Formats: sequence, C-alpha cells, structure tokens
Amino acid sequence: MRRRTFLSAGTLASLGGTAACSSADEDRPAGVARISYGIWDQLQLPAMQEIVSAFRTEHPDVEIRLQLTPFVTYWTRLQTSITGGGAPDVFWMNAPNIQRFAHYGTLLPLGERLATDGVDLAADHPANLVELYGYDGEQYGIPKDYDCISLYYNTEIFDRAGIGHPDETWTWQTVRDAAEEFRDRSRGQYGISSALDRQRNMYPAIFQNGGWVVDEGRSGFATEETIGGLEFWTDMVNADLAPSAMATSDTDGRSLFLGGQVAMYYGLPNDAVPAYEDPAVRERTGIAVLPSGNRRGNVIHGLANVVNARTPFPDAAYEFVKFMAGREVGEIQGASGSILPSFMGTEGDYLASKPEFNLQAFIDQIPDCTAYPTSMETNAWERMQYTYLAPAWIGDPERDIATASRTLAVEMDRVLESEPTA
Repeated sequence: MRRRTFLSAGTLASLGGTAACSSADEDRPAGVARISYGIWDQLQLPAMQEIVSAFRTEHPDVEIRLQLTPFVTYWTRLQTSITGGGAPDVFWMNAPNIQRFAHYGTLLPLGERLATDGVDLAADHPANLVELYGYDGEQYGIPKDYDCISLYYNTEIFDRAGIGHPDETWTWQTVRDAAEEFRDRSRGQYGISSALDRQRNMYPAIFQNGGWVVDEGRSGFATEETIGGLEFWTDMVNADLAPSAMATSDTDGRSLFLGGQVAMYYGLPNDAVPAYEDPAVRERTGIAVLPSGNRRGNVIHGLANVVNARTPFPDAAYEFVKFMAGREVGEIQGASGSILPSFMGTEGDYLASKPEFNLQAFIDQIPDCTAYPTSMETNAWERMQYTYLAPAWIGDPERDIATASRTLAVEMDRVLESEPTA
C-alpha cells in the first residue's frame, strides 16, 4: 500500500504510527478477525444489523461490532480516535471529508484489490458517486447509498387553492406563481421554504442556472450563473413568499413543511421517513421532480464505506466493504425504507417501502445530477457560505446577494489556494 507523507494540518496530519487497537481484543478467539463498524444513523441501525448477519453467514471467521455515534459528535469522535487509537476498522464517510482523510493516509486504498477481484463499481453504482470517493487516482470509498433532491408539496394546500400538483413541466416561474397564491399571513403560511441549505436549496439552484461551486481550485460564487441561482431563493425571501433565514434558524424547512406552514419544500429521500410516520402528513404529502431553471439540475451525494488504514485486519475489513457494495446489501437497505441504496436495480424495494409517495422522482433525476462539490477543505469554505450569504437571506432587498456572493468567492479562493496539493 502506497503511503503518504503526513503533513502538519490538524489532527488528521498528526497520526504518526498510531495503530488501530479497537479490534484486537484479548478475548478474541484464535483465527477470528474482530472488526468494528462506525455509523451514525439510528434509523439505519436495523438494516446494518441485518447486513452484518448476512455477511457473517459467508464469513463466519469475521466478527463485526457496530459502533453507533450521533452525527453531531461523529466526526469529532472519529478524528480523536484516529489520533489516539481505537478508531473503527470500517466506517461511514461523506463527500466533504473524503479528500482530507485520504490525503493524510488515514484510509486504505481499495482500487487494486477491487480490480483484482473484478469489481467495477461504476457498473453498479452511479458513476459520479463513485468518482466522488476517489482521490488522486485511487479509490478509497465504496458507495452504499445516495440521495438527490425532490420537491415535496402539501396536496391539501394545493387543492384548497385550486392549483394543479407539480410535475416535470414546472419551472422556477411556476413555483413563484404558486407561492404567491399560497402566502397566507393570517395563518403564517408561506409558499415554499427557502432555507439557507446547501444541499437542498443552494446547490441545485446553482446547477439549474448553469453555475458552479468549486472547480480546479477556484470558487464559482463570483460568476453570474451562480449568483443567478442564489437569486432564485433570495428573491422569494425578499418578496415575502418564503420565510427568512431568521425564521428558519430555529425551525428548519422540513419541520415547517411537516407542520403545514409551507406548501412546498426541497427535500432528501430520507425526509420521507418522518412524513410517513404521521398518517395525516403522509396523506397530504406529494413528491415531484425539481422544477427547472435555465436547465434541469440537481446535486447527488451519498455515503461510502471506507477502511481505516491502520486496521489490524485489512483483509477482513476489505471483504466487508466489498460485500457492502453488492446487490444483497442494496436490497436489504432498500427494503428497510430508511435510505435509497446506490446499487442500481435494487431501488424497487425502497419504492415499495413507502408506496404512497412518488419516490421514483429521486431516481428519475440521476441524469440531472452534479456530484456534491468538494475540495480538501470543504468544511472550511462551506462554513463561510453561511457567514457571507446569510445577511442576504433576511428579507431585506438592500442586502445584495450578488455582492455577498462575490465576497464569499474571494474568501473561498484564499482557502482553496492554501490547500495542499494531491
């Protein structure tokens, strides 16, 4: 395995020769590999347990212990455990963190092993999702699920206003026209949630206007196309058709939709889970593809399984993540209804898990998707987005989104220029 020279860049660069020790328990039976698997979603826990059982049927000499950590503390705990030892042997990875973890040698390269075993990830998983978890010509993550964005809408509000339900013909103008009809100040009801949310709102609108976020070490926030995408949302806020950033700081867009305070909402596949649990909400919830801007556009993201580079059991860990990339796992995940599996052809069980909802809308939009934008310091410049763009999201036309976006671009470029090269 090729190793990188560790650089001085926070906890990930200070790993030295730290070895994983969580799996090498003294009570481990001889000939048995005991690996730990780090996850963060309680809703997916039953499916993960079923997957572990299925894997052990084929690999009885491998024991797997699930480690569930809430997302709010997952990354802090992971970085601490990697530095001090005891990190999971296999764990979930997301797009904003993959390049940083891979660059500093904390992940096991998987490409050569996958090629030797004849595994072509792009043949079975969305290609742009597979590419998202590659770095510097090497594959470090194996996709397990994916998500893009769809339009959730309240059928009761639509029917009460006499407006036809959204479909693939809807555009930004259709949304604005409908939002004007839905605004009811006496009820505190808005047409749509336009929260300052990257994945749900900002990135899809940017891509629908031909804009971009980051490319080849440069920010796209100074371009007119990107600014135009942001203006779709700030124009709604300024026109009092959508709640401002201050209104959504305490109650997010999904909660406003579930409570009937907004007629429309841009949501993820797993947003259907809380909607499904309440019969009244389930009955009034519709799902459609996103309305188009200058073009169709969306953002694809999803989780991947990665292997700790310092696991005492690299062979067992690799066999587990390879198994996780297969059809059987996709079917288990889909049937659970908790996540949309990335293994193509296993979506049927996911669709059947909530037949009242048009979950097919998410699948239909894969061709419209751009991969979630990332770089080495994704988390740093994504935090800047809230800092510089939030003032333009408060419903004051004097707070110009174009100026805010260009200022953000300057600050983003400073971060991007300081990133270590691959």
